[in-house]
Amino acid sequence: LLNKFSNFNFIKSDIKIRSEVDSFFSENLDIDSVVHLAAQAGVRYSLDNPSEYIQSNIVGFFHVLDNCKINKINNIIYASSSSVYGNKSSTPFYESDNCNQPISLYAASKMSNELIAHSYSHLYKLNIIGLRFFTVYGPWGRPDMAPWIFTSKIFNDEYINIFNNGDMLRDFTYIDDITESVYRLIDVMTSQTITTHQNEIYNIGSNNPIKLNLFIQLLEE
Repeated sequence: LLNKFSNFNFIKSDIKIRSEVDSFFSENLDIDSVVHLAAQAGVRYSLDNPSEYIQSNIVGFFHVLDNCKINKINNIIYASSSSVYGNKSSTPFYESDNCNQPISLYAASKMSNELIAHSYSHLYKLNIIGLRFFTVYGPWGRPDMAPWIFTSKIFNDEYINIFNNGDMLRDFTYIDDITESVYRLIDVMTSQTITTHQNEIYNIGSNNPIKLNLFIQLLEE
């Protein structure tokens, strides 16, 4: 798979290590835009290993962003998360909503990304877009997410733990819609002449939240 495309190069590295990130950028000087999706994801794991979120999501994010500044890469897209909205119950969620009360370290780390990005965009005239993804699912999905957990339990004839009687809504977003959104944004950022720098935040979701019980019913079928 890695050899399928001649202009694709896979490098196994660690964004937490500054020297590795510096080396990558210094060896690839023809980069015109960066899509930064590397992060430690998940809310539950942040309770068990909080330091990983600080190192990967904040320190690692800074390493990437700072190298973009140093190497004059002006177009940057990064992954934020719908988790920044916390316990907000009213829908729809707006990018302008107050998100200064995150209820998990994961959400706090993503909110930190947005604040750091705002500062870098202002100070160094970078075009930066943050994408708040809403529960991405599909092939190669994370095994700690509900679609995989619930499906595995159904296949193994195990009970599924449901909170609040399943009376909750979740906006699921298929992976192909995520990649399509990122692709279109790259195209816009690289094909148009942007005369002034900008820092934007966009929600990327299906805009069709469904009840948890219906979600489980669909999996059962």
